[in-house]
Amino acid sequence: MMITANNGFIEQSERYAFNNAGESLKKYILLEKGELAYNHGASKLRPYGSCFALTTAENARIPFVYHCFSVENQNAEFMSIELNSSEIENQLRKIVSSGARMDGLLNISFDEYSSVSVVLPSIEEQDRIAGFLRNLDRLITLHQRKQKNRSQE
Repeated sequence: MMITANNGFIEQSERYAFNNAGESLKKYILLEKGELAYNHGASKLRPYGSCFALTTAENARIPFVYHCFSVENQNAEFMSIELNSSEIENQLRKIVSSGARMDGLLNISFDEYSSVSVVLPSIEEQDRIAGFLRNLDRLITLHQRKQKNRSQE
């Protein structure tokens, strides 16, 4: 699997015509459901990288270049929302530098990434917010499918 700035975790086959892991598969990280991965690659949507919780599978092999971690006693979905917020982006802007090759890979260690300050509500509130946003995302997806079906008729 890999992380896209817009959609989070996707199968590599959704982006590429083949699995490009090849022989490097042994260098991949086994991420468990509920753990997070920070892709420290710059994109137009997220110039300071993106962080997502694995929620769609029990585990996934992901490239070793991602910073992976768990958030014990916190809602991982909520944490990924917070870690992609403009407040965190403002903090990362002060920490991150781009590589000398200007290849889009941000120079940020896991310790530097972990130094951002996140204000968290109670776990109950995190669960409610994450559930609300998950349901909203499902409704948007259903609406988009309806629109697509109508336009194909």
